[in-house]
Amino acid sequence: MKLLIAITTLFLSTFAHSSVYFGPPDGENIIDIESKDGYLFKVESEIYVQAHSEEFVLGIATLFENLKQTRTGRAIINQTSHYAPIALPNKERALAFHTEGLVDGTIEKIHVVIRPPRGGKQFVTEPLIASPEFVNYQSNGLGVPAVIYFDIDNAVLIPGDSTIIEPSIALGHELIHARDYLTGGLPTGTQRIRHRAPVAGTTHNGEEFTEGEVVEFSLMKREIEATGLSYQKGSTKLKTLTTSRQSSIERRESVMNVWEEALKNKSVSKADYARVKTNIQRLKSEVPVSEYHLSKEFGNEARDMYWPGSMIDYSSTPTDITLKSVKQTTSGVLSSTSLSTTKVSEALHSNPQSVLLISTSLIERKNGFPKLDKVLRTALELAIKADRKVILLEGDNFSSLTEVEKRLTVATIEKAADSIKKGNTPSSVIQINADEISNEGRDLLTQSEQVVLISTNDDISALTMSENIAGSSQKLLVNRIVRSDQPNPSVIYANRLRWSKLAEKDNVTLVANSRLPKSKKCWSL
Repeated sequence: MKLLIAITTLFLSTFAHSSVYFGPPDGENIIDIESKDGYLFKVESEIYVQAHSEEFVLGIATLFENLKQTRTGRAIINQTSHYAPIALPNKERALAFHTEGLVDGTIEKIHVVIRPPRGGKQFVTEPLIASPEFVNYQSNGLGVPAVIYFDIDNAVLIPGDSTIIEPSIALGHELIHARDYLTGGLPTGTQRIRHRAPVAGTTHNGEEFTEGEVVEFSLMKREIEATGLSYQKGSTKLKTLTTSRQSSIERRESVMNVWEEALKNKSVSKADYARVKTNIQRLKSEVPVSEYHLSKEFGNEARDMYWPGSMIDYSSTPTDITLKSVKQTTSGVLSSTSLSTTKVSEALHSNPQSVLLISTSLIERKNGFPKLDKVLRTALELAIKADRKVILLEGDNFSSLTEVEKRLTVATIEKAADSIKKGNTPSSVIQINADEISNEGRDLLTQSEQVVLISTNDDISALTMSENIAGSSQKLLVNRIVRSDQPNPSVIYANRLRWSKLAEKDNVTLVANSRLPKSKKCWSL
């Protein structure tokens, strides 16, 4: 007799928030630089977070996810990920660290390191170099790695306004500085500015000014560039690079002349020459980015001036960093858009003690009645043809259904299973209490050597059940189905981290749209 069992996850122990995976380092996703500040955790290609706090790593990762929902944010991340410091022929390039035991290839991948605030550095970007001899590389076209000190707990208010500078935008601003460091294009010098003061303050000369007074002062060109004031004031078109940035690019491109000469003289290898040429050529397709671009795309108020902290007092307010509503899916890495019939069938046939676990989250409703789509029916067919038991897991929405709706849902699955078997040996439903699984149901799960679980990608009940099964010696294959192009708000990093932790386990296989990295021990899957 086939059993169709409705199971709730309420009986399971409460979930303690998963920790970010802290080791062992693999030299790529997690790097040990022998620092008291902790390991480096990869958040994007060549961009790392260094912290002991999992909340900080998670917060920064969430801000990156938010940035990726805008054209400018994606461009900024792409630039900081792919622009690398270079060197003159047969000379050393600037490296972030000198650590024994780490090959240059590993160190060279570290473009940007993001750290929590320290020593009064709250939203600050600086060169990150192992030797001071490279300090001039930040502006001579060669480039240096960068470090960002960032506060995820507080958001800065626009001076004279109650509006915050969105943390994602603030991070984008600092990443632009990092981009400038990496390309050796950090703007130098200052520019005289005249602007009406939003609050009272003191000039660099010690002269006091009042709110509303027109103040003349010197502003660093690096901040003019990152803030995007020339775009804000209309002196530069939004889709055009500023003259300052164009000059920085030309300065870096001029380095190729030296490499061309070295190649002619055969004093450098073709491989070294090609690496430098490839990196410099990326500049030709650079798109303009700035804090102003980000503000417009996020729909946020943009500040009309950058006021140095030495002139006015900034106010801040505590902030709760959350994943913003997005236009494109962010959940496809550890989930799939379709049912993998091959993998599900192989898993069910490979072990006679296997079962199929289906979440009710897959059951859609039409005109108030449960509806089985092709995915669900196919899964049932695979299990029944393999002569395997089918278990129905109560998904997140099951508890909100009426008793009639619950019965209809279970009956729909049972009817579908009966039709597949063409009426032979009808299925039966074992009724269980909401807070307890019957001995029969519990035994069925625990005695199974292989569990195949199918659910929607955002079903927390399926996630919790997977964690419990993964903690045993049983094999688990999970096929999460993305139902919509629009991700559910519940598909947040906290839950993605939990799925990532499951991916590390040898007894767990996650069906994914894309291949998992060679090292499963990467929290950022």
